[in-house]
Amino acid sequence: MKSRWLIGLGLVLSLWGCGSGPGFSERKTAGSENILRYCLSNNPTTLDPAKVQDIDTMDVLSNVYEPLVNYDENNKIVGVLASDWKVSEDGTTYTFTVRQAKFHDGSPVTAKDVKASWERSLCRDVNSPIADTYLGDIVGAKDFAAGKTDDLTGVKVLDEHTVEVRIDKPRPYFLGKLTYPCCDILPSSLGRKEVADVKQAIGTGPFLISSYQPDQRLQMKRFDDYYGDKAQIDGIDRNIVKDPSTRLIMYEDHQSDMVTLEKQDWKKVQDDPKFKDQFQMIKRPAVFYLLLGEKAFAPFRDRHVRRAIMMAIDRKRIADEILKGVPLATRWLPEGILDGKPSEGPLPYDVDAAKKELAMSPYKTGSAIPPFELTIRADNTDAKFIAEQVANDLKQNLGLTAKPRALEWGALLKARNRGELGCVFLSWYGDYLDPQNFLSMLLTTGAPANYDYWSNPQFDKLCAAADVERDPAKRESLYLQAESLMLQEVPRVPLYFGVDGVLVSPRVHGLRYSLIGSLPHNKVTLK
Repeated sequence: MKSRWLIGLGLVLSLWGCGSGPGFSERKTAGSENILRYCLSNNPTTLDPAKVQDIDTMDVLSNVYEPLVNYDENNKIVGVLASDWKVSEDGTTYTFTVRQAKFHDGSPVTAKDVKASWERSLCRDVNSPIADTYLGDIVGAKDFAAGKTDDLTGVKVLDEHTVEVRIDKPRPYFLGKLTYPCCDILPSSLGRKEVADVKQAIGTGPFLISSYQPDQRLQMKRFDDYYGDKAQIDGIDRNIVKDPSTRLIMYEDHQSDMVTLEKQDWKKVQDDPKFKDQFQMIKRPAVFYLLLGEKAFAPFRDRHVRRAIMMAIDRKRIADEILKGVPLATRWLPEGILDGKPSEGPLPYDVDAAKKELAMSPYKTGSAIPPFELTIRADNTDAKFIAEQVANDLKQNLGLTAKPRALEWGALLKARNRGELGCVFLSWYGDYLDPQNFLSMLLTTGAPANYDYWSNPQFDKLCAAADVERDPAKRESLYLQAESLMLQEVPRVPLYFGVDGVLVSPRVHGLRYSLIGSLPHNKVTLK
């Protein structure tokens, strides 16, 4: 999944110096339209929050649907559709008060809709690839998802605006999980079926989808019956533009208000006196890495092979030279997730040590390992340069043949989910600000997001204990031990941490962010 967010600009690539049209210093004056416009580089993968896994689509749907709770600008969990909640002394029962609000179809939001929404996300007909990950702690969720029962027993409607939720164990991160889109609240009238079109995309957010033409455009308009601060703009216009030069022309002609820059272009922007004030650099709780899929490629099942690969890649060169100074991944957990540091950091770049490590594997040398594909997202230029460098390092330093292969984003996700990919360049943007989201959720045996198919009993034991530990110091110690272990076993190769470079038009004001991502645009104004 999430690879969450990327500042909600749909991985739109900046195209400095490409195409025709005026330079940035000659950019046209902003128009008077009261519509926020920024491009999507691909179609949304779904209109159903129960099925969303990618940051591009999350940015679209975050303005349409809402959960009970979410992160605010201060990275604190606050009520959204929940006006209040209480937690039992043993940490296993949450009682939410559902606020007075309306869906886009005019129907009132009730506690019944909360239960129905989560049952819909978990049901077999919707076939969500992620609902069990985020709702699976609820009592009865796994049986419900497996079709063994028709009632999500851990969720009880107490009255029209009160819902009780019981979880299997005390889990300090449970509220954080409820911020994920598959926990959003939809009208119970939808039933247990997938959101298939715009007419069914009924949420409670400050905007509703007014039209969607795949490969062309997605438009939203203000929801005037929104219970909170009503949007100051009339709508949001997301042209779907796959061609980089066209996106540049649209930005130059002020047909687009925001764009995320390729890292190679940051310095050019910062050096432009007429444009540098529109540039923003924002740290994100994200790690970019190589996934080593053990199901698809047998050599990755050997720890010596994985460790050799880690030591054969010049990660610092990728961070400093290719990506122009992004933060090198000095651990697995990004900044802001855990204050303490692991006792063991990532294996250093050391060609001799990498060769010795590989010699301890059954393969002995790189030539004995079959060529493998290094899969990247087709519309990500940074990924192309990274893949080329990784392939070059592995060839020169170990004699391994990694063949870069670009896949369309939706196809890549499906293949990854099925365990069909060996080496993949990916990112993980934190869904919630807790180490459980980067360790237990991604790397424990059988975890829904363990696309590596890596399994380590000691790692599992540490995470299982940390997940339910209510003492903060003990919990941190357990997670740090787990992080140290994975850095030595290398199921994934951490490369660098997430920083977004963004250009925002001077006419745009009131954009709001949490560390997790962009917040709904109801407070945006256009001058």
